[in-house]
Amino acid sequence: MADPWPIPPSGTGGSTGYTQPVPFSQTEKGLAFANQQQLGILTIQRQNEEALIRQQQKNALEIQAREQAFISREAERQRAEQGKIRREELARQKQEALNQLQLDREQTFADLMKSGDQVRAVLFASGFGPEHQLFDVRARQLGTTLKALTGAAQLEKTTESALSRVLGQTVDIGKYGATGLGSALQSARSFVQGGTDIQTLLASAFGVGSLREGEAPGISAARYGELVRSVSPTGVL
Repeated sequence: MADPWPIPPSGTGGSTGYTQPVPFSQTEKGLAFANQQQLGILTIQRQNEEALIRQQQKNALEIQAREQAFISREAERQRAEQGKIRREELARQKQEALNQLQLDREQTFADLMKSGDQVRAVLFASGFGPEHQLFDVRARQLGTTLKALTGAAQLEKTTESALSRVLGQTVDIGKYGATGLGSALQSARSFVQGGTDIQTLLASAFGVGSLREGEAPGISAARYGELVRSVSPTGVL
């Protein structure tokens, strides 16, 4: 019967001659390779971290840019809205001022008619006379121009017709005032023969007077009365 294990060959000095192999990872090349792999991993990690940081920075810049764009758009929107509100407010204030101007003109016209100064009222309604000039200044400040009041043309025609009929000559009411009246003394007969309405109308006409060369300017009602009385029979007035 043979032995189960072979007998190792004998050597010099009684040594067997067998050595255990060294793992590659423990060899110089293996260690260098492992070190190189580790450096590669670290490099990849660092590159990934740097790429992540760059991407985060890019994302942050994009977010910041979007936020700034939104803020800019919002500020512009607010400015536009405020500008619109301001324009609407100015337009409202202007319209209120225009409405008030019209009311004041109509009230001034009504006051002139109520006082019996019909000729001056006609001038005012048609856009003439010192009273009108005050309103014209207000209108220019509001960037508009004044038109004749409603009914001014018809009232002018009616008043001119009445004066022409009473004085027996053509009277015109316009930018030169009341022209064609003649002298106050010449109107005395018409004044005396006329009723209260005619007397009031004549006093208004001569109160306005004429700016045309060669014609008389306006005089006060008191002065007109004095002139009429000076050529009227005693006791008539």
